[in-house]
Amino acid sequence: MGSYETGITETVRTFFSEYTVHDIIRHIGKTKASAVTGWLDDIKLRPERALIIGSYFTGAFIAESLDCEVTVVDINPQLKFLLGEGVEFHDSIHDMSGTWDLIVDTTGLGGVGEDELSGLDSGAFLVEDPTSDGSDGTIMRLNETEERLDMIESDYRGSLRTWGLRTKTSGTMTLTVEVLRRSMADIMELDGVLYSTATLEFFERLLFRKKDPAGFLSRLESTALMVSSLRDVDCDTVLERNLSMIKSRVIPADLFK
Repeated sequence: MGSYETGITETVRTFFSEYTVHDIIRHIGKTKASAVTGWLDDIKLRPERALIIGSYFTGAFIAESLDCEVTVVDINPQLKFLLGEGVEFHDSIHDMSGTWDLIVDTTGLGGVGEDELSGLDSGAFLVEDPTSDGSDGTIMRLNETEERLDMIESDYRGSLRTWGLRTKTSGTMTLTVEVLRRSMADIMELDGVLYSTATLEFFERLLFRKKDPAGFLSRLESTALMVSSLRDVDCDTVLERNLSMIKSRVIPADLFK
């Protein structure tokens, strides 16, 4: 049930989740990474050299899940801290030309283009689809997943798709915020609950504008969910129920052409 403390009076208690915001991010990231490794098992590919374009959460978790030599490229060098030991990092894709066993593009909306992908060759090529089951028309029109899949010659091609919460995009932070929002709403339906709150702020500004990785990580370690209630509340069960709704899989390119 997590911990609690008394509030204004002994009758009112505040309940805290064991989950931190970072725990929610880890769950979502590992769900996506498992979809990738599952697809590699399905096509019986065991890469020896993999290139991941984009080192934010999806790229970092996929890099962690691969049992091979992994190179990650990202124009934001401050994201290197998300990568584990042994992962090679570069801030320019133009140094990455050549043949790879696996290339994964996680750059999403407004990400890499044909000029950046030219010169790359791969046995398998994956593009993370930034849209989800709640994407609006504007977002859908800016989705270039299919176009990117045609930019690299490979034997196996597919898109990594994530859905389940009807979010506008499949981004890990988008999904994290929606898990928190839904969990607060769900808890408010419980008898005896006064109010619910979550650690919600524009985390990414710390990383991409202030370039403060330490501050970013520190905020992510905050308690995810807190509830003021007259009766016992299990915050983690509610969070887990919403997390369980998130699904991720690789769709082979020939199935959506």
